[in-house]
Amino acid sequence: MLARSSSLFWKLFLPIALLLAGCGLVISALLPILISENAERDAVDSAQATVRQFLLLRKYYTENVAARVLAQTDMRVDPDYRSKENAIPLPATMIHDLSDLMQGGGTTVRLYSPFPFPQRRERPVDQFARDAWTYLQNTPDGVFSRTETLHGRSTVRVALADRMSAQACVSCHNSHPQSPKTDWKLGDVRGILEVDSTREVASATRIVSWVLFAFGTVLVLVAVALRVFYQRNVAQPLHRALDSARALADSRAGHVAAVQAVASGNLDHDFTPAPLPQLDLAGVAHDEAGDLLLSVAGLAESQRSFDDAFARMTEALRASNLADRERDWLKSSQNELNTVMRGEQELAALGQRILDFLAQRLQARVGALYVDEGLGAGMCLLAGYGLAQERHPARVAPGEGLAGQALRDGRRMLVSEAPPGYLEIGSALGSAEPSCVLVLPLQHGRNMVGVVELGAFRRFSGNQLALVDLCAEAVAIGLEVNITRHRTRSLLAETAQQAEELRVQQEELQQSNAELEERTDLLERQREEIQRVSAYKSEFMANMSHELRTPLNSMLILSALLKENKAHNLNERQLEYAGTIHNAGRDLLNLINDILDLAKMEAGKVELNIEPVELAGLCADLLAQFQPQAEQKGLALQVERLPGTPAAAMMDGPRVQQVLRNLLANALKFTHQGSVALRISVAGEQLSFAVSDTGIGVPADKQVTIFEAFRQADGSISRHYGGTGLGLSISLQLARTMGGALHLHSVAGEGSTFTFMLPLLPGGGAAQADRPGVAVAAPAGDDGVRRILIVEDDPFFASLLADFVHGRGYTPLVAADGEQGLQLARRAAPHAVLLDVMMARMDGWEVMRELRADPRTSHLPVHFISCLDEIQRARDLGALGLVTKPVSPEQLAQVFDTIEHAWAGALKRVLVVEDDASQLSSLAALLEGREVEVVRSKSGREALDLLVHSHFDCMVLDLGLQDMSGYEVLEAMQAAPGLRHLPVVIHSGQDLTREQLRMLNRYARSVIIKGAHSPQRLFSEVQLFLHSVEQGGDATHQEAFALAGSKVLVVDDDMRNLFSLASLLGDRGVQVIEAENGLEALDKLAQESKVDAVLMDIMMPQMDGYEAMRRIRADLRFKDLPIIAMTAKAMPGDHQHCLEAGASDYLAKPIDTAQLLSLLRVWIRR
Repeated sequence: MLARSSSLFWKLFLPIALLLAGCGLVISALLPILISENAERDAVDSAQATVRQFLLLRKYYTENVAARVLAQTDMRVDPDYRSKENAIPLPATMIHDLSDLMQGGGTTVRLYSPFPFPQRRERPVDQFARDAWTYLQNTPDGVFSRTETLHGRSTVRVALADRMSAQACVSCHNSHPQSPKTDWKLGDVRGILEVDSTREVASATRIVSWVLFAFGTVLVLVAVALRVFYQRNVAQPLHRALDSARALADSRAGHVAAVQAVASGNLDHDFTPAPLPQLDLAGVAHDEAGDLLLSVAGLAESQRSFDDAFARMTEALRASNLADRERDWLKSSQNELNTVMRGEQELAALGQRILDFLAQRLQARVGALYVDEGLGAGMCLLAGYGLAQERHPARVAPGEGLAGQALRDGRRMLVSEAPPGYLEIGSALGSAEPSCVLVLPLQHGRNMVGVVELGAFRRFSGNQLALVDLCAEAVAIGLEVNITRHRTRSLLAETAQQAEELRVQQEELQQSNAELEERTDLLERQREEIQRVSAYKSEFMANMSHELRTPLNSMLILSALLKENKAHNLNERQLEYAGTIHNAGRDLLNLINDILDLAKMEAGKVELNIEPVELAGLCADLLAQFQPQAEQKGLALQVERLPGTPAAAMMDGPRVQQVLRNLLANALKFTHQGSVALRISVAGEQLSFAVSDTGIGVPADKQVTIFEAFRQADGSISRHYGGTGLGLSISLQLARTMGGALHLHSVAGEGSTFTFMLPLLPGGGAAQADRPGVAVAAPAGDDGVRRILIVEDDPFFASLLADFVHGRGYTPLVAADGEQGLQLARRAAPHAVLLDVMMARMDGWEVMRELRADPRTSHLPVHFISCLDEIQRARDLGALGLVTKPVSPEQLAQVFDTIEHAWAGALKRVLVVEDDASQLSSLAALLEGREVEVVRSKSGREALDLLVHSHFDCMVLDLGLQDMSGYEVLEAMQAAPGLRHLPVVIHSGQDLTREQLRMLNRYARSVIIKGAHSPQRLFSEVQLFLHSVEQGGDATHQEAFALAGSKVLVVDDDMRNLFSLASLLGDRGVQVIEAENGLEALDKLAQESKVDAVLMDIMMPQMDGYEAMRRIRADLRFKDLPIIAMTAKAMPGDHQHCLEAGASDYLAKPIDTAQLLSLLRVWIRR
């Protein structure tokens, strides 16, 4: 350290001696020059000092003298203060007076201004003053000086700006009445203060000063030399260190500001590290300055590392803050959207507010919102944002355009570069196409509520896309709730309107009931009167029949004997009289028979005897009866069967002949030339008998009256044709009695055509047209003999099978191809089918599928007899089996043994599908028995596989399976033709809605809710369906359990329901007891000896159904009485309430008649 200090000492003072010698020489040479050159500078400095003194004096006078005097006394400042009392001079006046006093000292002071101040406006202003004002106006803090010759003397002129330096001065100038303006302010230049000094005086003073300070100047020069030496060897290294230290200090201020900004939460503050000097440390001296410079360089490097770390930290905080702001933006946007959707709003207003919000938040310029209003016509345009209506569709269906595709895919679509012309954003000034299109589907669960389409001029940011993804479901829920609310409101309004209408109708109904009761009493009296009259009429007709037929019978017998003339004692004239008597008696007898038949038909006492009738024999009989009469009148009589007409039909032969005889007799009576024809054909499901003639015809105004009794087209006394007019009336009544109709088409003068339509009844071979070599046997109708349908295109083999069927004691029905076989199976109701495979038009496999798909034939046992060996395919389709041709008698015997075994009700198979093991075991134990085999399944897919590969007579299905729901199992069964009509019993613990029950009723035969009584009902339902399968027959027309003879109490306060239920049950042989409320129902039960079931309404006056069922169950006599509750409320909890009140089962209104009859059969049978 000592060595370094010594080195620094010598560096500083070694050159001093050398410099002092040089300074003496320089001073002696330069002193005269300096005296001359600095004379002018001295004058300028003196003038500046004088000016500043004057300005300070003026400022002092203004602030400390004038301001205090004015504030403490009543004196005032005035330029003419000498001539006025209580006045002191203005500061400018004071300066002017002082300058006048100093004129004799070689220095002149002048104060002037371009402003028209008092006593200054007359002062002359030269070029120097103008130049000075121009300079000082722009540079108020400057000094304007110039050397000029004035009055023959070299004079230095110095000018400084006279500025407003005090507020008191500003206030005085603004308030003084003689001030040139009133808007003065601090710093304004109000004038110029000029000092003029002669050069000679200043130079003399300077010379004296140089002489006195000559030595000092030398010393200054020496000091300067030393300074330069010091600067280069000592100061520069120190300055470099000092600059680095200052840079560090300056950067510290920036650090402090950045840290304070971060601490206050302002992460947007731009932190720029201060530039640190780059120090060249290679040439640093090894002394104190060098050590200091090295230390400062180390500090600078540390500061640079700190700046980099601080910049990285600030950037990380800024990124984190940006993420927080984006999250806050998302949350605030969601909250604002919820606020927009809050409250009850109209759907259009809500949609517009939602679309406006999304468009503004996403900075979109055009948008559209489509929603599904539940009209089944796709998505409807609900709201638009900057949208040209004519350029956008009013509805969008799935798959149409980007919106439709987004609906179909169910996901957001973003089109970054929209195609030209796709969408246009327009305004009053022009239009442009968006560069980005966003399509957002609005989906809640599986329900597609709507779609939003937005267009913008720029790409949507990731944060904006995140917002639409977060808000999509909320918007969908809001719209769906709004749509549901409006639908509910509409339904409530409609319900209120219907309730009012119902109230009015009830009042009208009460009035109508009163009138109806009166009419009922009147009708009852009339009915009794009619019964008495009918009894009198029947008695009269019986007496007349007896009294007329007896003498007529004698007369006919005697006239016949006279015609024989065995004694040969009558001449020709007498024999003619006898014949006339006989014919007249016979005509009278026919007339009496017609009158009696008409009376029977009007009384509904005609009994039909339906049996197979050969149409060929019928035609032959009619032709033989009427051919002689036609020949006698010269008419052509034609009786023919058209192609496709069956050989035989089920009908009442005598009655049909009676109708045809009446029609043919009328045709022959009213036809004089031409022909009469009877044509028999098939028209759809009916047999047509058309009798046409070329007679006189019937006028249009008489075509209705001729069917009335005792009426003819010509009823005048001069009529040309006789007759009673009963034939057509009797024919019409007979046609209606047999389920047919009688139609007339006639043109007066051209002829008439009477068409007798008779329905084709099953069992008569109605679908079997005449074919050569194929025998058609008429099946037994009601004698209990079973019918076997043979579908075989080989006539010889078909006849062999028919003979074998006869040999087994059955009736064969033969069809020559598949289509005729299907028609016979549907109409003739056979008990089994023998089916060939290889046939023209429709093969046996297709026939089998059609049989199984039709509920009328799905139960029929079918056995294939074919040359193809495909037994597995036959069984997969549901057949009993297949034998290959040629067939031996033993094989045929086995076929019929199989069919008879199926008839006998072999072991029935029931499939139980339940995923709960304990429940499955319980159900199997409940259903298994001597004639029932239970197959268990724990999953839906396993059950479907079993149904495809095995035969089952019934299935019990639980809805809540693990792998697939019960609804999916039922839909899969509907898709399989062989399983479509399998009886299914739903056994579930779910509370089913009305819509679910309606859907299940399309697939299942019965729906049972698990409960206290569900095992007994499940057993009864399964047994009922198995019994139905065993009985066979048409499933749509045969009832599995007879209700005839049972007694049912129907309790309902609505007379219309009572009437309809009583009619429904009465038609099935049920004795119905009616009650209008719970109290009346209890009285009826107490009066009746035995009631098999009760149908109980819930909502009734006086005593509702719940209370009535509780009281019935409280009576030990009725603890097991089946009670079926009926209610129109159909809420999920009603079922349980009814069971708790004592109901055995439950039905929701409107009542399904098939379900009601099924429940009654189950519970009455139980």
